[in-house]
Amino acid sequence: MIAAIENAMLARLKAASDADVLGYNFRDLDSYPEDWDRYLKEKLEWRAPAAWVVFAGAESPPSSDLAELRFPASFFLVVAAENSRNETARRHGGQTVAEPGSYQLVLDAVSLLADSDLGLPEITPLVTGAIRTVARPAALSARNCSLLAVAFTTSFTLPLVTDLDGEAPVPFTDFHVNWDVPPFVTTPPLPADASADATDHVELPQ
Repeated sequence: MIAAIENAMLARLKAASDADVLGYNFRDLDSYPEDWDRYLKEKLEWRAPAAWVVFAGAESPPSSDLAELRFPASFFLVVAAENSRNETARRHGGQTVAEPGSYQLVLDAVSLLADSDLGLPEITPLVTGAIRTVARPAALSARNCSLLAVAFTTSFTLPLVTDLDGEAPVPFTDFHVNWDVPPFVTTPPLPADASADATDHVELPQ
């Protein structure tokens, strides 16, 4: 479900871009790279306007329902505009709508994604959070780009497995294990010992 939400966010931006409703086209839409150096080496070149989505984590479910769990979750969308003129042009845009700045990119993204369930019945509509500037990673220091990030929150359901192959799962009531502590030797084979050196037994409250 987490990957489905990421992909659906990117797909909505791509659909608007392909339909030419923005006046410009997103040239790169991808999952936000954890390692920019590796990403740029593998991708070789990314082109602006660009947008990346990343899962920012999920909170504990507010309640333990017997049928499903619902996780409040956060995602970040990072947009990038590039302009060789100056910093103002990177943020404000160029002379035409086809040359958007990072401000326009992030506002358009919010208008497309806010209050949308992305066609996924398992999630609640996206709620827009804070918009923040993003410092350029070292790998992007040579690029004349401006990056902005916007937070989105939603919640998704996770159905619980209550039936395995048509049979109810066996209740997990206790955990028992015997431990064999190996002797202090460095070469196999280790001496066999039929008795356990340590034992753990944990009973779960019912």
